[in-house]
Amino acid sequence: MLIPEKGVHQTSERYFFTPSSLARELFYYPTRGGHYFCSSLYSFDHRSEIAMQGDHNQNIMLFYIHSGAMELTLGSVRALAAAGQVVLFDCREPYRYAASDGLEFSWLLFNGLNTRAFYRRILQAHGGRQVFMPSGVSEIAQLLDSIFTGCAADERPGEAQLSQMLHRILGLLLLDDTSPAHAGSDRIAEAIRYMNRHLFEELSVQEVAASVALSSSHFSRQFKAKTGYPPYEYIILRRIDKAKYLLTSTQLSVKEIAYATGYNSEENFIHSFRSNVGIAPGLFRKHPI
Repeated sequence: MLIPEKGVHQTSERYFFTPSSLARELFYYPTRGGHYFCSSLYSFDHRSEIAMQGDHNQNIMLFYIHSGAMELTLGSVRALAAAGQVVLFDCREPYRYAASDGLEFSWLLFNGLNTRAFYRRILQAHGGRQVFMPSGVSEIAQLLDSIFTGCAADERPGEAQLSQMLHRILGLLLLDDTSPAHAGSDRIAEAIRYMNRHLFEELSVQEVAASVALSSSHFSRQFKAKTGYPPYEYIILRRIDKAKYLLTSTQLSVKEIAYATGYNSEENFIHSFRSNVGIAPGLFRKHPI
């Protein structure tokens, strides 16, 4: 299926649901959903053409981040969602989100019954945060996967079953995330936010670890377990993401982009870019991949 959204890889999936009058009256029901693989070119906001179609902006949105990172502005609050976290927001409020290169996430737009009462209680349980990791996050990921797997196999769950699955997801989202294991995950999410704020400055693993009150070795182990990358490699990949964007969207020279993305020389930037992308930045500018 061709997905007409810039930055969304064509192996991605998107599904539409048309709830019956019975579902709208008695059930929780999805309206759209999908499983996306994205590049850093992907972004979306409440004023986009797709968001303005139908009742898109009258629903609640749920994301589960499989890998990569997503930068969000929800109302007036900026946030970062990392692998293993969920995002929940009311589409009636202003929102915008953008992908890092390699972002993979599942998403579900839904409504029905007392959905907004659930939504308010869920935010209350998580201290008002719209990006968090509930203790039942693995089951939430499995339920979303079950919905989309059924859709892909042309065995879409019935409306009553979808309602039951959504109710289960809402119940799992309501569980708090205050256990020590999740507190550690919050530290990694905070470290990622710190990295993004200081990404284009001189930045060391020791400095990032200190920002979340962890030793360098303990932080590095937790970070790799959470994201799949050593911290230093993650910093490099995020800088490369930004460089790729600047190469395709601006007229800055390669040297200017090198310094704009935190490299101390053009030579180091070219070497790093070629090592991670496979081609030199000048060739990438002519033939982006």
